[in-house]
Amino acid sequence: MSTKNESNHIPEEIDLFNLRAAISKAINNAIMNTFLFFKKNSYRLLFLLIIGGALGAAADYFLKSYVAEIVVNSNFTSNDYLYSRVDLLNNHFIQNSKSELPISNYKKFTRIEVEPVIDVYSFVSNTSSNAANNAQNSQNFEMLKLMSEKGDINNIIKDEVTSKNYYFQQINVFSKDKVEEKDINSVITYLNKDAYFDSILHLNISNIKERIIKNDSTIAQIDKLIQSYTTSIARGDANVMFKNDNSEVNSLITQKKELISKIDEDKLSLISQNKIIKENTVVLNKINNKGIANKLKFILPILFIFLFLFISYIKRLNQKSQKA
Repeated sequence: MSTKNESNHIPEEIDLFNLRAAISKAINNAIMNTFLFFKKNSYRLLFLLIIGGALGAAADYFLKSYVAEIVVNSNFTSNDYLYSRVDLLNNHFIQNSKSELPISNYKKFTRIEVEPVIDVYSFVSNTSSNAANNAQNSQNFEMLKLMSEKGDINNIIKDEVTSKNYYFQQINVFSKDKVEEKDINSVITYLNKDAYFDSILHLNISNIKERIIKNDSTIAQIDKLIQSYTTSIARGDANVMFKNDNSEVNSLITQKKELISKIDEDKLSLISQNKIIKENTVVLNKINNKGIANKLKFILPILFIFLFLFISYIKRLNQKSQKA
């Protein structure tokens, strides 16, 4: 019985051995054929590599394009306004519209894009004392917290809905030739043309200036009071209620410090909020490396070699089909 079982296992062991041998032989043949193919065609492949690199470098040189990067922030509105204005302008460039634009050298531009400057920490932890801003930051934090429970946080912070809520946004203006600062400034000016938000802008600036004047006046009054109290105490006037208790004077000093801090914030606001779309940094005429731009020197050699291998493979299949 045992002899019969052993004899039944022998063919299976032989089949497995033959299968392993066949696979090993096929792998060795494939490696050898590949080696022989590359050895036989080494000069052709090297020639394609050099030609592809040279043609790619020439194409990169003659098809060179530039990009101006502008970091901005939106005031008095969400970034939806910025995105809609950029889309409107971008459609003009892409469609090569013949209508005139009030933009300097706009025919040099090929397209315009806007993308967020991702800064999650500023998104949820703005230290501004403004109650509205703090309330918005709290909402942003709760939104991220809720969304992160339902998906990957890395995808969420780059999501289109989230992206439009980042404070800083980057406008990329692509051009065929180098541009000047006045050209980019005219793009910013065009993006800032909106009657409704322009009226809000001027009202806001007027309010800030008026608030600074009032706070300066209050500080001057506080200084006079403190000086009066100090003089009276120095004279030994017994009628002065602050002679033995300086808590009121300390309160005035604290109030003065708070007003000075508010004035400093308002002065910064006059700088950062003097436009609807406020540019912060501008970098002109960077070489465009987005997509396949400026990468043809690497793409063409790979493409030529791939086509050569593909054509060689088709020829080999054709030869085998003719022999069959």
